[in-house]
Amino acid sequence: MTKQMKYLIGLVVVILIACGIGFTVVHKSTEQSLQAKEWTFKASKGDGLAQTAKFSEKSLTLSEAGLNDTYRYKISKKNGKEQITFTSQDENSGTNEVRTFNIKKSSDEYKLTPTNSLAKEDTGDVTLIPK
Repeated sequence: MTKQMKYLIGLVVVILIACGIGFTVVHKSTEQSLQAKEWTFKASKGDGLAQTAKFSEKSLTLSEAGLNDTYRYKISKKNGKEQITFTSQDENSGTNEVRTFNIKKSSDEYKLTPTNSLAKEDTGDVTLIPK
């Protein structure tokens, strides 16, 4: 192998490593993107008022007119789609309420499509809009 060929191969390897690091830095996970901003939580069902959503590492806090509701959340993959699951405890019965949605990024917003009956009946489609 000539000196020029070794140099060229080395250069290609360095460029590929740099591109990989750049992609990792620029491409945030859904969790990181949600945690990085404050969102307007606009549900198609409910009282019709848009709530403010703040995501931490494991919880979502929805604020509306000075009242806060907190949910645990988890993002996972199922059948090649990303899903977000919100869990809260019913204050009256003490049982866990679980709402599951497919989550998909659309421009700078996230679209949540309900996949279980409670999410469909209680919340409907949700759009997370950055504030």
